[in-house]
Amino acid sequence: MEAERQRNDSLDELATMLQSLIDDNRTNISRLAERTGFKRQQVSRAVNGREVPSPDLSDALDVVLPCGGEIRRLRDAADREKRARRLGVVPPMRRPVDEYVPAPKEITMADGVRTIDQEVISTNRREFAALPALPALSALAASTRQRIETGSASDRTLDELESDVDEIAQIYGSAPHFALLGEVAGRWKQIESILDGRMSAGTRNRVTMLGGQLTYFLGRLAFNTNDFRSARRFAGLAGTYAHEIGEPVLILSVAALQSSIAYHTQRYRQAIAALNVVQHVSHPYMDARMAAYEARAYAKMGDEDAARSSLNRMEAAACSMAPMPGETPVGPAAVAMFRSGVAVNMGDVDMAHEWAPIAISGYQRKGGDYTVEESQHAYMSYASTFLIGRDPEPEEAARVGMDVIRTAPDELTHTVKARLRQCASSFAPAHHRIPAVASFLEACRTLPAGGPG
Repeated sequence: MEAERQRNDSLDELATMLQSLIDDNRTNISRLAERTGFKRQQVSRAVNGREVPSPDLSDALDVVLPCGGEIRRLRDAADREKRARRLGVVPPMRRPVDEYVPAPKEITMADGVRTIDQEVISTNRREFAALPALPALSALAASTRQRIETGSASDRTLDELESDVDEIAQIYGSAPHFALLGEVAGRWKQIESILDGRMSAGTRNRVTMLGGQLTYFLGRLAFNTNDFRSARRFAGLAGTYAHEIGEPVLILSVAALQSSIAYHTQRYRQAIAALNVVQHVSHPYMDARMAAYEARAYAKMGDEDAARSSLNRMEAAACSMAPMPGETPVGPAAVAMFRSGVAVNMGDVDMAHEWAPIAISGYQRKGGDYTVEESQHAYMSYASTFLIGRDPEPEEAARVGMDVIRTAPDELTHTVKARLRQCASSFAPAHHRIPAVASFLEACRTLPAGGPG
């Protein structure tokens, strides 16, 4: 039905009520056409929500299916909504939940105590007995219950979307980000549309989980293309969904993303704070990465003892799990990558020379923690090892850096570009005259800046 016309919430509500009234009155569309004098096609289009019925048809249906004018009221609301949407305006459909609603007139206040006017109640009882709106209200109650029980998405649809999200998690770290954007965005919009509807608690948990995971992936896509404003917005929404359902991998992944945003904008204390907010949450899949992100932030803050302690916790918690919707796992290769990267930032020559080659060989095996982005980080840490210590090898550092630029299968993420520029800034002025270094520095200068920050 949504594919045949523009969305119209009031018309959907009217169609649902008409179908329930038909069932309650044990009639059908053909009989309604006979009793109202309208063509069967007109009645059918109204009952199935394909078009807004005319005022005359609505009044006739109100007589045949007595419901106190509810059909005409919904018909008029659907007509207003149709015209509003045609003009590009989406009218509010419900009273805000926090709007003040005055007490009914039969309830009065006397010295701060509520009392009930019995005369008004007696009058209301007589009016209520004659009120024909209850069949319509009960029909709405029945249809609402049905919508809640069946949900606004079938199990098959949710099964397919969950499979899609699992596949995105498998390829996310190595697939071209701009190619993934359309895939993720389309499914995210579908989930957000489903969340707008009524559904059972069980269905809502599944849909909310999918909404959080897809929103998180959009945040990662924005982050990796240097659009930090969008990354923060998506992370905020993903966090709302994650805490609503209490799913630990998603909660921790969102916190890790928020920490990364702070880290790469040089807000290192804020990066630690984002991790501390969820320190009460734990999951074997995420614990190592949370510790790794602590370590890199502490290293930038100059707290080497805390950085080393966090690295030890990272290694102890490392796992070889298959990628799940959220962050990528920290396995043996990622342990070595983080250790070497933190060592470079701390200027620990021995530690950097020890772990950088281990990270390279680990990612070359392309195990469960392999991603193109983090393998490139490993190579950049390896390049930096040739520039620290007493006997620098600038040509070798430039060669490794150029290999990262030349062999990148797709657009480099902004974090890899940042590592390339960091490496470029580490060359001594005397090194700039070396042809290989000069070529590398020029390649770094011409790297695209990425999206808006």
